[in-house]
Amino acid sequence: MLSEGGNWVDGGTVGLNWSNVSTSTGFAFGNQDPTIQFSDSTALLTGNWGPNQTAKATFRLKSVAAGSTGASEELELRLRSSLSAHSCTGYEIDCSVTGNWLAVVRWNGPFGNFTSLLPENDSMSFHDGDVIKATAIGSTITVYQNGTQVLQVQDSTYASGSPGIGIDLYNASPSFHANYGFSAFSATSN
Repeated sequence: MLSEGGNWVDGGTVGLNWSNVSTSTGFAFGNQDPTIQFSDSTALLTGNWGPNQTAKATFRLKSVAAGSTGASEELELRLRSSLSAHSCTGYEIDCSVTGNWLAVVRWNGPFGNFTSLLPENDSMSFHDGDVIKATAIGSTITVYQNGTQVLQVQDSTYASGSPGIGIDLYNASPSFHANYGFSAFSATSN
C-alpha cells in the first residue's frame, strides 16, 4: 500500500471499490484483481491543492501482456481527483500500454461511472522511461509525452481535488502487476 507517512490515500482503503497501489524501492505498481473491471489501483496525494495542477510520471515497462486477447493494461495520471467510500471523482489520463491509445476520462463518482472526453489519441506508443505529463489549467487538460503535446481536451466539471496515479490490469494474469508501473512521480499546483 502506498502511504509514505500519510502523504497518499489509496483506492481500496478509502474508496473501497478500487484497489491500492503497492511500492517497492523506486517502483509503484498495481495489485487489483484482474477479473474486476474498473477496480484500478489508485492513489491520490493528500493536502491542499490549487485548481491548476500538473502531474508528471516516468513509466517503468519491463514487459506487457500485448497479444493476450482482451488484456488491458493502463498507466494513469490523476488530476483534480477525490476518493471517498464508493466514490471516485476527477480526471484520469489513461495511457494504454497494450492498446496504444491515450484518453482522458472523467470519473463521476459511483464505481464504473465515467465519461470519456473526446478527442482520444489512438496512435500512441509507450516505452520504458517515457515521461508523461498532464496539466489542468482552467477547463483545459493537456497531455505531453516526453515534452511533446499529444492530446488536449476541455471539461469544467471539477475545479478542485488532488493529483495522483492509477494502474489498471484487466483480463490478464496477476503476474503482470510486477512488470509495469511508475519509477517517478511529481505534482504541483497553484
